[in-house]
Amino acid sequence: MIISYTGDSFLSRRAARAALGKLGFGPGAVTELGEGMSAQSVSELASQGGLFGQTALLLDFEAAFHGVAGVKPRNEVMKVLEEAGGNATIVVLDPDATPARQKALQQLGKHHHQALPRRERLGDWVAAELKDASVDFEREVPSYLAELFGEDAAGIVSEIQKLASLDERIGLERAKAVVNRAATHNAFDIIERIAAGDITGAVTVTRRLIDSGEAVPRVFGALTWQFMLVAKAAGLRRREGGKRISGGQAASILGAAPYAADKALTLAARLDEASVKGALRELLAADVAAKTGRDQDLALEAAVIGLARRWSSAARGAG
Repeated sequence: MIISYTGDSFLSRRAARAALGKLGFGPGAVTELGEGMSAQSVSELASQGGLFGQTALLLDFEAAFHGVAGVKPRNEVMKVLEEAGGNATIVVLDPDATPARQKALQQLGKHHHQALPRRERLGDWVAAELKDASVDFEREVPSYLAELFGEDAAGIVSEIQKLASLDERIGLERAKAVVNRAATHNAFDIIERIAAGDITGAVTVTRRLIDSGEAVPRVFGALTWQFMLVAKAAGLRRREGGKRISGGQAASILGAAPYAADKALTLAARLDEASVKGALRELLAADVAAKTGRDQDLALEAAVIGLARRWSSAARGAG
């Protein structure tokens, strides 16, 4: 029997472990192959089922095959799986499988695509995870966790487990205190300092964020995503002609959780759509520079300074 999992890496692994557990295979009863996997090793282990009873294999394609060099050995393993007998239980993890490879995996046996929901659906997924963990929570908590961790499913689940251990009703402020993820909180602090035109504050928080160990590309990604929302929010404000718009009302239009939509609306109040697009160009140029040899830390800091100056100039102009 062959079962395959693609999609989000964490969710795929969790689902694979759960499936093996339901089939009666504990961690010690599963042979895992990752880096160094070969068609020969898979063939030998799969064939042992007929000699020593049922065998369970976990094949981690993500760890084993990288880039162009991994194509040939992966294809060889796939060929072995096509010819594998029915005595072994084989679970394949291939999070980054292309549609063509997913189709090939479907032909081998049961296939499950574990995609992490996005935008407003991410909050619904977080709420379901909270319920599964028996957490008693207030309605703002799922959106908060979704905005805080983004597509970091492992981080979300880890914090949910922490909240579940408290055995109490979790409100927004309690969740903030318990999660206490300084690096991610600081990422939001940067945006708030930028919106206030506080250049010194924005740089200080950025330095603290880098010093805490947060990856610079992740910070660039968070800032870029936020300002893309701001551009949409600016357009929405213009269409509404100055009418008050709540985060909840804007959420479905912007394709984001209410928590993120409200932040985007606040930022959009300071700049018009053209200015926001200019801010996005600055961010993207800095991100490219960081990825093409320039010092990443300095590139991020320079981008934050430029953005804070833009908001500061807008505030002076309005005054």
